[in-house]
Amino acid sequence: MQRLINFHRNLATILGILILVLMFIIVIDACGRFLFNKPLPGAVELSRLVLAWILYLSLTWGLVQGAHVRVMLFLDRYPPRVRQAAEIIIMSLSMAFFCLMIYAGFKMFWNSFKVGETMAAPIWIPFWLAKLAVPIGCLMIVVHFPIDLLARFKAQGKK
Repeated sequence: MQRLINFHRNLATILGILILVLMFIIVIDACGRFLFNKPLPGAVELSRLVLAWILYLSLTWGLVQGAHVRVMLFLDRYPPRVRQAAEIIIMSLSMAFFCLMIYAGFKMFWNSFKVGETMAAPIWIPFWLAKLAVPIGCLMIVVHFPIDLLARFKAQGKK
C-alpha cells in the first residue's frame, strides 16, 4: 500500500515539474509571438498533449489525498453504517463510470492510432498520444478505488 502511495507521490512530483516546463514553453511561445513575431512551433499543440496527461494522471493523486469533491453535509448526519454503505455505493458507481471511461477512451485512442491522426501543427505530433492518457489515467484510478475504500474502512474501524 505504501509503495503505491509513494509511486503516486513521485508521479505527482513529476507532473508538477511537467507543469512548470509547460508554463515555461507557453511563456517562450507568447514572448516569441508578441515580441519577435516568431512563435514557438507546435507549442499550443504540445501544451494540449501535455495537459491531457497531467489531468488524467493526477486523478489518482486526488483520490489518494482525499481531494475530490465530496458531499459530507448529508453523510455526516448519519450513523457510521449508513456512511459506509454510502461510501461503497459511491465508490462502486465511480468505478463503473471510470470503467466506461477506460472503454470509451481506449476506443478513441485505438481509432486515432489506426488512422494515424495527427494534430494540425507545424511539427508532427500524433493525436493518439493525448487520447492514450484517458484510458491509462482512468485505469490507475479504477485500480486505486478499492484500495482507498479499504483504507477508509480501516481508519473508521480504529476510531
